[in-house]
Amino acid sequence: MRYQSIILCMLGLCCSTLTKAQNPTDTQVTFDLTTEAAVGTGDYTAYQLTANRHHVLSTRGNTAYLRGAVNVEHDFSKDLTLSGAVDGIASLHADHKAYLQQLYANLSYKSFFLEAGSREQKQVVRDNLLSAGSFVKGTNAKPVPQVHFGTIDFWTVPYTKEWLQVNFDFGYGKFLDTGFREDQFYDHDVNRAYAKGIWYHQKHLYFRSNPDKPVFVTVGIEHAVQFGGEKFEYVNGHLTASKKKANLKAFWDAILPRGDANYYENDAMEDWVYGNHVGVMTYQIGWNINKEHQVQAYLDNPFEDGSGIRKGNGWDGLWGLQYSNRAAGVQLVRGAVVEYFQSTNQSGPLHWDSGDYPEPIRKQITDLVTGKDDYYNHDFYRSYTHYGMTPGNPLITSPIYNEDGYSTFRDNRVKAWHLGINGEISNRLSYLVKGSYSEGWGTYDKPIVPKRHSFDAMLQGIYTTGPWQFSAAYAFDKGNIFGDCSTFDLKIGYHGKIL
Repeated sequence: MRYQSIILCMLGLCCSTLTKAQNPTDTQVTFDLTTEAAVGTGDYTAYQLTANRHHVLSTRGNTAYLRGAVNVEHDFSKDLTLSGAVDGIASLHADHKAYLQQLYANLSYKSFFLEAGSREQKQVVRDNLLSAGSFVKGTNAKPVPQVHFGTIDFWTVPYTKEWLQVNFDFGYGKFLDTGFREDQFYDHDVNRAYAKGIWYHQKHLYFRSNPDKPVFVTVGIEHAVQFGGEKFEYVNGHLTASKKKANLKAFWDAILPRGDANYYENDAMEDWVYGNHVGVMTYQIGWNINKEHQVQAYLDNPFEDGSGIRKGNGWDGLWGLQYSNRAAGVQLVRGAVVEYFQSTNQSGPLHWDSGDYPEPIRKQITDLVTGKDDYYNHDFYRSYTHYGMTPGNPLITSPIYNEDGYSTFRDNRVKAWHLGINGEISNRLSYLVKGSYSEGWGTYDKPIVPKRHSFDAMLQGIYTTGPWQFSAAYAFDKGNIFGDCSTFDLKIGYHGKIL
């Protein structure tokens, strides 16, 4: 594929540069070897072991993998760095037997970067280890390859006396799961359509006041779009195709929700807004109790159109409270997160627009009701997923868990509580505890009665000695979302240096 050629050329340039480097001490080449096995009872690997891990460990029960990565970094100066990585995984009893999890090249200058490839991105404002996850650009699915640029972390804006910091990212990419979507369509009669060749646009922009002050605030937005591609569906017994443009205008139109104002006249119902837009607005306030202890409260408000942006979706969102301990040495509680997640409102159960109906009904409709956002689902692109897993918040159960192979979200109206705690027992031994209780009501179009529920928990211990890291965990699910699952997990990792 074209993006792979670009990345390989960049990595080749990187390697060529390294071999010609005047000072080999400016170059670092390291490697990582990891193996993990999860065994137990139930249809799936327990939820807390797979959620928010970039889909590394399979959701199937009794699975294992071997992972190897080579990381290269060369400093041209103290401000300019070229880096890259190749990271492959081979799995047993998984949806993907062997694949490249990461393949990227990165050029960074001071606080800014330009990057091409597939890379496991961190969440900007959510705790990657403890949180239930971001609604848009979380850590739940395999990375989508892209070309993007932005700030490495929060960048202090000059001439603001260090009062204002900015974090931004902007890029375009492409989903690689066409084969997976085709298999789900042809292997399961329940699916009426599928989309392939889907393009991807993502961005975020966050503003933060000085985090070293007693009180600081963070506000911002994340936005992701599926656009372009081709949809196949059966119409009157015949498989028909419809294609979306992916020209320069389409790339421009994907930046903001815009489309065909006369969509109903042009027989383009799904083009009243071009693409499948998913977004979240964040409001966060922090309190530095002292130099070692910090508390933050936040709301991540999801939106898929204007009704969500103006908070027409009621209590929907991720409401959280986070504690961070920055003290040196062993800390029994290093961090803690308590979160409440809701996605049941979706701006109401109805969407009533004259453009959605043919004449003579259209002229009879004078009211406008914007609702039924149907989070993560879309008529053309089917679902906001990559290889069956949502890149967003996993508390909305991904289609990969649909036993009949249905490719869209069956249960996106959810209420859930989530807790995460981590800390150290000794200099080498740490722990992680996470748990969630969730209830699901299906979708507005297809409610689930009675509601579904699940209680999911995990206890993990991590032992680090030199370049070795050993992890042992036990996790379980109780309820009728994932069923009753019980999983023991063992993970071994080694980090070495080549140069």
